[in-house]
Amino acid sequence: MMGVKMEENYKLKKEYKISSDLFNRSYLELQKRFVLPKSRLYTAIFVILAIAILLFGIIVMKDGTTKQKYMIYLGFAISCAFAAKEWYDPKKLRRNLTESIKTLGEPTYCIGIADKYVDISTVADDLSNIPEEEREEAAEADPLPEKTRINIDENFQLIEHDDFFMLLKGKEMFYVLPKEYFSEDELEIVRKLKK
Repeated sequence: MMGVKMEENYKLKKEYKISSDLFNRSYLELQKRFVLPKSRLYTAIFVILAIAILLFGIIVMKDGTTKQKYMIYLGFAISCAFAAKEWYDPKKLRRNLTESIKTLGEPTYCIGIADKYVDISTVADDLSNIPEEEREEAAEADPLPEKTRINIDENFQLIEHDDFFMLLKGKEMFYVLPKEYFSEDELEIVRKLKK
């Protein structure tokens, strides 16, 4: 039976789309959980360091040489720069990822929920209005990514928000599932992933 693909045993199989606005909001929620606490801590540390260097320069080094004052100024400027970088980098990353998502348009995704795993894949665009020869070329030029399987284990997390779910596989992968495409019964199937 090699070469015959077995039909997946899904409790739910559904297609959906993700808008760039929804991606931006969901990525902000992800950052609030994993990135921003550390970023805020480092920002605070660098701000405190900058203030300490400035106070040291004003109080202790007021009669110092020009070279010493320059070093104090340089230390203060570097500390301020690191504080600004720690504060700005998460915003820049979110903006860049959102812009990347916008360039994709709104591709259609498919989720399949089984007992012990979740499959997520990209659905091919409808190429029926393109001649047969060009259809194959289009599919070869822009192949679909492989289906992603997320095992429901100790690394899996399901986070529910008002209008979307986030499915996380550890800290390295996350997927957004907009609620607007699902009925209440289908939403219950998704909620039951969180055991």
